Amino acid sequence: MSLVVVDPDEEASNSLEAQLASLEFDALSTSGLKAALEVCEHTLPELVCCSDFEWALELAGSYPRLPVVYISSEDPDADVLLAAIRNGIADVWQMPLEDLMLTERIHSVLNRARAAETQAETRLNAHLVELQRDQRAGRYIQMGMLPPNPMAIGQFRIRHRILPSLILSGDFVDYFQLTQRFFAFYIADVSGHGASSAFVTVLLKNFSRRLRREYQPSMLSAPGEILRWINRELLEQNIDKHAAMIFGLADMDENSLGLVNAGHFPPAILVSAADEPKFMDQRGKPVGLFDEVDYDALTVPMEIGDRLVMFSDGVLDAMGSGGLDEKEARLLDAAACTGMDAIWKSLGVNQRAAPDDMTCLTVKRER
Repeated sequence: MSLVVVDPDEEASNSLEAQLASLEFDALSTSGLKAALEVCEHTLPELVCCSDFEWALELAGSYPRLPVVYISSEDPDADVLLAAIRNGIADVWQMPLEDLMLTERIHSVLNRARAAETQAETRLNAHLVELQRDQRAGRYIQMGMLPPNPMAIGQFRIRHRILPSLILSGDFVDYFQLTQRFFAFYIADVSGHGASSAFVTVLLKNFSRRLRREYQPSMLSAPGEILRWINRELLEQNIDKHAAMIFGLADMDENSLGLVNAGHFPPAILVSAADEPKFMDQRGKPVGLFDEVDYDALTVPMEIGDRLVMFSDGVLDAMGSGGLDEKEARLLDAAACTGMDAIWKSLGVNQRAAPDDMTCLTVKRER
């Protein structure tokens, strides 16, 4: 058991250190506050006995989990006792104490400290269990916001997979029909992790529902206008969160996709029987970050069997070492695989070791 004696009176300090040593306590004495703070920082004692009241307050404030005892050669008055209690002093001793009494007081202070630590750990574990329960409930709600998987809209089939790095995810996908001719889809990666980012996905789902009710006819020919609308709506929330998105509008009469990119990387990948898989390189600012944004749409004709594959950047992070060119080549190879299981197998990423959420969204023309 290690104790530290802090006393500017060297004779008194040596006397108490010798008494503690005779009682088989491992004691170390120091005569200054700075030295005492350094000793507490590096040796992690179980108890500190300090004869200077201001020093004792400083030590108790600096190390709230370390029991600090104020020792005095005089009988402490009520004001000192009250100040000690209010400021976390573990006990006040009038010295000298006989061996038996000193031993009992030391063990009493240490037992209270251990009991308090056990209670704190019990409360912490209870809070952790409650937090995990709330997080799982949030995940259940979040997964319930996702669209059917897979889902057929006209001649197109859409699939997705989201693998969160935590219980809740900052990645989100949605797809839904706007009119008999058009349906919308997007992949979004909200900044940050955990509950605050997951909360923004609730807003995105709300935007999806509102868009189906409030879209303007002009948006059907200019999907960038939809992203500008989402950008304004997110900025008005004042939540200091933004999202990178790829938003698409499918024209089922023309068999084409209108794509816009709001700061999302990697870009969408077009997989076509007529050509090698290729990235649909586009530029654009994330939504919810800038007041002034503009998005140029890219029209992608879709033949039977063609598909668009989108990944969140968490997939790149999970690939580990290697340059960006190598990782992009792996994405192209994975996108060329048929089926979601085959795509993930080709990526070869370890979900458990993933530092970020990982998501894939595919849109395929089947007939």
